Amino acid sequence: MDLQKLQPPIEKQLELLGFELVHLESVKEGRDSILRLYIDHLHGTASKSKNITLDDCVAANDGLVTWLDVAFPDLRETTNLEISSPGMERPLTKTAHYHRFAGRLCRIQTKQPLNGQKRFKGWIGEASSESVTIEEDGVLKTIPLDIIQKSRLAPFDEDKTPQPKHVVALRSDIPDMHEDAGVETNAGNQDQEE
Repeated sequence: MDLQKLQPPIEKQLELLGFELVHLESVKEGRDSILRLYIDHLHGTASKSKNITLDDCVAANDGLVTWLDVAFPDLRETTNLEISSPGMERPLTKTAHYHRFAGRLCRIQTKQPLNGQKRFKGWIGEASSESVTIEEDGVLKTIPLDIIQKSRLAPFDEDKTPQPKHVVALRSDIPDMHEDAGVETNAGNQDQEE
């Protein structure tokens, strides 16, 4: 399954349904192939405190299943669809995610070492289409987006990590630290009953 080919049309269809595709992955569990989608409300379409619910996952699932049957009929014969909220440790996959969660703590793992380091934990600062700057242990580090393998919020470490000095100075519009954290819900395998 070619995720790079599949992602743009799925993103477009989810937007029509009022959702943003946060992350898409293909996994094998035993003999089952699963296409797992993490969704959120389109930014600006829901109040900031409204998290993805089970009903939202079911609505997205129902809207996608009908469309997938027409657009990618072979896919549904071999793959189960699973839709979930991004959860509190949500993936950060787009520049817009770094902007949205500026001032929050994240964990980043790179594909290759950057100054001898592949794992970072720092407060999100500035982000551009090429890189994100985080503050780790009082030091600002700029990480190119194209070498990031995984990136997630780290809300459970925020209270025990020293507060940033530089990131706060850079951003005066940092949202409440736990706003938009999300709640994990799942409407997986709804499509099997149809």
